[in-house]
Amino acid sequence: MRHRKIGNSELNGSVVSLGTWVFGGDCWGEACDETSIMAVRTAVESGMNLIDTAPIYGGGRSEEVIGKAVNDLKREDFIIATKCGLEQVGHSIRPNLTSSFIREEIENSLKRLNVDTIDLYQCHWPDPKTPYEESFHELNKLVEEGKIRYIGVSNFTVEQIKQASEFSCIVSNQLQYSLFDRSIEAEMLPYCEKNNISVLSYGSLGGGILAGKYTEPPQLPKGDVRAFFYKFYKEPFWSKGRELVSVLEEIASSREVPVSNVAINWVLSCRQVSSCIAGCRNSTQLEKNISAGDWVLTSEEKEMIQVKYNTLFNQVH
Repeated sequence: MRHRKIGNSELNGSVVSLGTWVFGGDCWGEACDETSIMAVRTAVESGMNLIDTAPIYGGGRSEEVIGKAVNDLKREDFIIATKCGLEQVGHSIRPNLTSSFIREEIENSLKRLNVDTIDLYQCHWPDPKTPYEESFHELNKLVEEGKIRYIGVSNFTVEQIKQASEFSCIVSNQLQYSLFDRSIEAEMLPYCEKNNISVLSYGSLGGGILAGKYTEPPQLPKGDVRAFFYKFYKEPFWSKGRELVSVLEEIASSREVPVSNVAINWVLSCRQVSSCIAGCRNSTQLEKNISAGDWVLTSEEKEMIQVKYNTLFNQVH
């Protein structure tokens, strides 16, 4: 497994990291805690040292599962990245980056994760109602107290990172990035490169489509997060997306690797992406993603993908 430094930090994270939203059992179908614990252990034992989670995933359940999984592992063998700033209010979720809520969340996360320090603490979404100064001064206090090591953000725009950076050192921004969603390439990636901020990518398998998982649009159950989080299951995107996946399948077949490896490695071909966050339901799915960290796409393979992309989406790169 290859590793890359995360921004202006001393964290050296695996290029493929473990996403644990599914462990919460609330948005992706029911989860089995024992199966989730085994997946975490398999990840760390295989060299996938970066584990990404959030308190909003299952109301703390994901963090609790991770806490149990790492209980007897060496602390230096894994990096914990969790988040703050999303509050469950009835059936709704709202951003809350007030100093009091951040303080409440960090104490709960430390307890659930069974650690003394969180390596990377990320603001899950921007909070337009709370001043940046209030939020990031509180995060700076947490660094001074040793409760967190580094501060990151998630789903922030360039302008929002600029404002946050007036008060704190931001080492990473977690964003959706895949062959299906390249919106961060225009402004975000150049800004991050210039300011030594790493991108942690999520959604890089396009809701499973870029893993070759579907040959027909899936019928997603009510409440499944993919139904509103991704636009890729509907026409006219679906047909174009499947045609693009055919190129990934061709490359995967020639290399004798899972199709997901190709999609992940395309994301990792961007040097500003420190790690591609890949979720899983069990160790079998995890092992397919782990193998992506053992090889890289050739320039010829990347060109094959780009040519097909340009043709399908009328783009010039």
